[in-house]
Amino acid sequence: MQRIHEKVGERYRNVFVTDAESINRLIQEISAEIGDASQEAVRCYVYEHLSLGKLTPFMMDDNLEEIMVVGQGLPVYIFDRIAGMKETDIFLEEDEVKRLIQRIARYNGREVDSRSPLLDARLPDGSRVNATLHEVSPRGSTLTIRKFRREPLTIVDLIRFGTITPRLAAYLWLAVEGLRTKPANILIIGGTASGKTSTLNALSAFVPENERIISIEDVLEISLVHKHWIPLETRPPDSEGNEITMDDLLKNALRMRPDRILVGEVRGEEALTLFTAMNTGHDGCMATLHANSAKETISRLTSHPMNVPRIMIPALDMIVAQKRQIEGGRLKRRVFEVLEISGTEGDNVLTNTLFKQNPKTGGLEEVLINGRYMQHLSSLTNLSLKEIDAELKRREALLEVMARKNLKMKEIHEVVQLYYRSPEMAVEMLERYITEAETKKKGWLDL
Repeated sequence: MQRIHEKVGERYRNVFVTDAESINRLIQEISAEIGDASQEAVRCYVYEHLSLGKLTPFMMDDNLEEIMVVGQGLPVYIFDRIAGMKETDIFLEEDEVKRLIQRIARYNGREVDSRSPLLDARLPDGSRVNATLHEVSPRGSTLTIRKFRREPLTIVDLIRFGTITPRLAAYLWLAVEGLRTKPANILIIGGTASGKTSTLNALSAFVPENERIISIEDVLEISLVHKHWIPLETRPPDSEGNEITMDDLLKNALRMRPDRILVGEVRGEEALTLFTAMNTGHDGCMATLHANSAKETISRLTSHPMNVPRIMIPALDMIVAQKRQIEGGRLKRRVFEVLEISGTEGDNVLTNTLFKQNPKTGGLEEVLINGRYMQHLSSLTNLSLKEIDAELKRREALLEVMARKNLKMKEIHEVVQLYYRSPEMAVEMLERYITEAETKKKGWLDL
């Protein structure tokens, strides 16, 4: 590796890659340049000097969700999408972990030392990183990587995995779009790693492409197909205290004339700013929040540090609640309840249950479809509830076909946007796609 470093080290000094495609491309590039070095030696060089060392093979495994270094002399743990938590036979010494943390910190323009021993950052591929030095983790420095999916989960994936039903997907499609009159304000809640951001990202495909979208996150995870999308990211305080918070970005976003605001993980004073925006006419806001139930959500929103007045809560149209559960020995993520906010009565926030998981069958069942939100849409559009239900059924049928054919994010986006322009043409084109895909193996975008 020393000879390889002497030949190419200076030119690749600032290169840092963490996704499989870039890593393999670099290996091929350097192998071709040097010629007489074995590909295995080049691979070791790229892993050690240009990526994440012993953790690099884990980054190249699409089945893994998280990689966890827990301390000195302890095994690295991984979380597999199918098998769950697993202990590996890989061990990292303290100096190896520190080198990786420093490499990640430099990539993010940050400094990590005894005075600032915590790091929240991201990798070049978008994966989210949390690191601690031994000053705050006595068993040794730690590293937790939540891997970024190369292909974000789509609404089709959520239907096929059983996270959501086609009927609920159609309802949320209609709510996100709002029949061009009243897009719903939606909060997606759940515990840690319950799939909140994945659902938020999937629902974004239903936003009309002529609308201006601004997303706000601590670490970028939302990934949209829309061209008119501005992602904003917070900045932790540096040595001089120059911090940019979620609230700072949200207040700034309101000056950018957004049609849609997406907020990843509401947890502080930005909640009040978000609800103020909802109450002053910014419809179609979507956000995630860490909570296990609608009751807990409202309690968190109205308590410190969010401090949203109860009178503002009805600006939120609905809450989508998710959870992780084990089924047949495998981890599943499920939407287990969808509620709408129907108003307030004294100090109580009133809700209607729209969809709820049946505890006996485990299935998600429709409880009430024509609640406050649907009635409001009916009055705004002059469509009867029967006509709106017919529209729901059309969209449900379209989603079932898209799920059956397993369309990808860009293809779903194209179908949805065409549907807004001409529902008949979208159905006709999807039928053509199905026929031609089966006979000529073409994709939607080839038609």
